[in-house]
Amino acid sequence: MKSITPKRLSLLAMFIALQIVLSKFLMLQLAPSVRLSIDSVPILLAGIWFGPLAGGVVGLLADSLGTILFPTAGAYFPPLTIAFLLIGVTAGTLARVIKMNHSLLRIVLIVVVSEMIGSYLFKSYALSFLTGLPFAVLLASRALPVAVVMVINTILVALLNRTLGEKAMRQPAHGILSELKEAAAPDYLSYDEAMDYIHHVTWRGSRLGLERTRELLERIGNPQKKLKFVHVAGTNGKGSTCAMIAKALSSAGYRTGLYISPFINRFNERMQINGESILDETLAEITAFIKPHADAMADHPTEFELITVIALEYYARSKADIVVLEVGMGGELDSTNVIDTPELAVITSIGLDHTRELGPTITDIANAKAGIIKRGGDVLIYDQNPQADAVFASACLSRGARLHITDHKRLSSVSPSLDLLRFDFEPYGALQCGLVGTYQANNAAVAITAIELLQSKGWKISEQNLKDALRSVNWPARFELLHKAPVFIADGGHNPQGVSAVARSLREHFPNRKITFLIGVMADKDIPQMIELLTPLAKEFVTVTPDNPRALNADALAAMLNERGLSAVSRGSVEEGVRLAIELAGADGIVCALGSLYMLGEVRTALGAN
Repeated sequence: MKSITPKRLSLLAMFIALQIVLSKFLMLQLAPSVRLSIDSVPILLAGIWFGPLAGGVVGLLADSLGTILFPTAGAYFPPLTIAFLLIGVTAGTLARVIKMNHSLLRIVLIVVVSEMIGSYLFKSYALSFLTGLPFAVLLASRALPVAVVMVINTILVALLNRTLGEKAMRQPAHGILSELKEAAAPDYLSYDEAMDYIHHVTWRGSRLGLERTRELLERIGNPQKKLKFVHVAGTNGKGSTCAMIAKALSSAGYRTGLYISPFINRFNERMQINGESILDETLAEITAFIKPHADAMADHPTEFELITVIALEYYARSKADIVVLEVGMGGELDSTNVIDTPELAVITSIGLDHTRELGPTITDIANAKAGIIKRGGDVLIYDQNPQADAVFASACLSRGARLHITDHKRLSSVSPSLDLLRFDFEPYGALQCGLVGTYQANNAAVAITAIELLQSKGWKISEQNLKDALRSVNWPARFELLHKAPVFIADGGHNPQGVSAVARSLREHFPNRKITFLIGVMADKDIPQMIELLTPLAKEFVTVTPDNPRALNADALAAMLNERGLSAVSRGSVEEGVRLAIELAGADGIVCALGSLYMLGEVRTALGAN
C-alpha cells in the first residue's frame, strides 16, 4: 500500500462509507441469492489507486461495518465478506501487474477479472452453502445479473478513474473533488507532467556516486536484478557500438533493451526495446510510480540518476531478455554502474573528455571507465591506447575478470560510400554497415567481437543475424547523410578525438574537397584543438548555439574562428544556420554539421529528417 497520509485515509474512509450506502440503499434484490448492485465500485477504485492491501481493507471493513450498522433478518455470513475482500485484493494486484498503454482495456481487464473471482465465482460458492442450492444452479442464475453489473461497474470505474486521475488533476478543483484529486494524484501523470518532473530544477546537476541510485532502486524493488546487460563505456563510439550490438541481438529474436544518452530528436529515444522508443503513456506511468519514492529521499537523485531508474524499471516491466546499457559519463561512479556483473562489459575508444569530472590524464579517465569491470566478468576493450589498456588489464587481473582485446587486424578493405560502408572482416569476408563514416569500421570490429563473446556464452546469434544487423543498423547524427544537393552530413563529433574521426572520414569520402561547417560546441570542450583539426578541410564556418546551458555562444565561437583567420559567421538559431550553410555551400557543395549532439536534433528537423 502507498505511504499513509491523512488525505488517503480520508479517501479510503469515504470509499467504505460509499460502499455501505450503495450496498444497502442502491440495489435491486431479484431473488434471495440474486441482486443488482454497484457496491463494488469503491472497492475496485481503492485497489486500483492504492494497491491490493487498500482494496482488501475497504472490501473487508465496508461489508463488516455495513452488516453491523444495518443487520438483516438472517445471521451474518463471513464468506460473503471475504468475497468483497477478494474483489479489492484482486483489483489491486492486477493494477500492479497489468501495465499497458491502453488505459480503458486495462480497466476492463481489472474489473472483469476481479468481479469474476470475487462476485461471481466465490460469492456463488459462498451462497451455495448459505442457501443450500447447488453451486452450478447459482452460477447459472447469477450469470446474467453479474454480467450486467460487470458492464456497469466497468463504465463507472473507467469514468471515475479517468476523471479523477487525469482531467481533475489538470483543472482547478474545490471541496471534495480537490481532496480526491490530491489523494489519487501520485498514480497519474500526463507525459508533459512527467517531462516537467524529470527535468525539474530539483534534479539538476551532476553528482558522481551510486548511493542515490541504489536507494531509489531499492525503494521500487530493484528491477535491475531481473535483467541481463551488456554494459558499454568509453569516450567515443559508445552509441554506435551499442546500436550495432543491440541490433544483432534483436535480429536474433531477443527482446533487447537499449539505453542511450543524449537523445537526438525526442527524450523517449533514450529508452528503447527492439528499436522502438518507450511510449509516452508508459514513460508517464513509470515516472508517476517512481515519483513518490524519489520525493521521499533525503538526498534527491540527479536527473540522470532518475532517468536511469525509470529506464531499468521499464526494461524489467517489459521483460527484456537483455539490455545494452550505455554509460553516461565515466563508469565507476556513473548511475548505470549499479548493475551486477553483466554478460559483457565493453569499453570503446578512450580520449580526453570530461576531464574536470574524471581527471586530466588518459590514465585518470581509463581508471574511471574501468569501474564497470566487475568481479568474474568478461571485458572487451577497443585496444587503442597503451596507457588505457594497461589500466584495464590491471583492473581485470585484480577483479578476476577475463580481458578480451579487439583485433583490428581482422579488419581490411574499408571502402567509403554514402550508401553503405563496406569492409572485410575475418572470417566473415565482405560486410556492409548502415553507419557510413569510415571510423565506424573500427566500431563494427568491437561490436562483432562483442557478439562473438556473447555467442560463446550461449546467446544464439547466427552469422546471418550479425550480417543483417550491420547492414540495417542506423543511428542518427553519426556521419548521417541528410541532404544530397548540397551533400549535408551530420555527425555527433564533440571532442578532439571525435572531430578527428569525422575529419578523417570527410577526407576519405570527399578527397581534395573543402567543407562548409555548421558548428556548435560546449564551452568546456577543447575548442582550439577541434578548430585545428577542421581548419585544413574548411571552406567556411557557420556557428550556432546548441540548446544546452554549457553551450558556447555562437558569436563567441565565430570570434574565435575569425581570430585564426577563418571565415565564420554566427546565426541566432540552428534553423537559420542550416539555411545559411546550404546557401554558402551551393548545390554542388558539402556541409558538415558537428560539434554537439544537442544541436543535431534541430538540424535534422530543419532538413525534414525526423
